[in-house]
Amino acid sequence: MTTEQHDAYGEELARISQHQSEATTARFTVFQALAAVGIAPEQADEIVSQLEAGAVAGAHTWVSESSAPHGSEQRFEDGWWACGRCRVCC
Repeated sequence: MTTEQHDAYGEELARISQHQSEATTARFTVFQALAAVGIAPEQADEIVSQLEAGAVAGAHTWVSESSAPHGSEQRFEDGWWACGRCRVCC
């Protein structure tokens, strides 16, 4: 692994760690808010779990819809990313 790859990997790990920390803080805040209005911890956990599952499903859908079909030739993938369909590169 080159130094550049190592640095990029470390930066990605730092971003992941930051997102996890922010997610934990947000989850705790939501639990506090739900408790303040009288929602039982078990029900609050169910609500938060459903929200998180929906977020994961939405992200998975976005990734699968914005990627070239699995098994595509490299030329097709190159064109896929160049076309603007992915809403990432263009």
